Amino acid sequence: MATHASDNGSGHAEWRFARAAKEGALAVAGDKMSIRAARFKISASVDGRDPRPVLPLAHGDPSVFPAFRTAAEAEDAVAAALRTGKFNCYPAGVGLPEARRALAEHLSSDLPYKLSTDDIFLTAGGTQAIEVVVSVLAQPGANILLPRPGYPNYEARAGLHNLQVRHFDLIPERGWEIDIDSLESIADKNTTAMVIINPNNPCGSVYTREHLAKAWLLISLTI
Repeated sequence: MATHASDNGSGHAEWRFARAAKEGALAVAGDKMSIRAARFKISASVDGRDPRPVLPLAHGDPSVFPAFRTAAEAEDAVAAALRTGKFNCYPAGVGLPEARRALAEHLSSDLPYKLSTDDIFLTAGGTQAIEVVVSVLAQPGANILLPRPGYPNYEARAGLHNLQVRHFDLIPERGWEIDIDSLESIADKNTTAMVIINPNNPCGSVYTREHLAKAWLLISLTI
């Protein structure tokens, strides 16, 4: 499906990616429907006359909130770099050395050891980061422990790499804490990783140091 830019009358071009994405998501064969198509269908059924606000929980996009806008200094730095003509090329797959070095120095300030440039791998957002990590962890016969409820991209990437998924529950009555008692029954010597999201997505909980220590101790003794 082709998409193009059009002039909105202000002299600035507007790309029609949103419309193309919606049309593509809804063009589903038979009775199969993607998550995005289901979201569009639900959104279309919302009564616009209802004064109650709709809270979108399907996609976390901080850029829509003014408080999380990219700093002007960062925008100016990107624009200045583009104008130099020195960066109009493919970067290294792991990220620009200068950026990785700066991140290593920044993160090392809170650690009891020093990170090097080789310890930093830059990705284009969390989705690529999950893809990279899962592809490294995947090996024949291995399994990964994922939270339930959880972010579906972990399960999708695990399936892509034939990594068996085993779920542990988060308990709503305990502020969505990990059901630590169940970990021993699902973890074994083939468990390659346990995914813990803190602060949690999608539940929004923040685990205490003590709770995380209990989970780490049990897993470290089991696998």
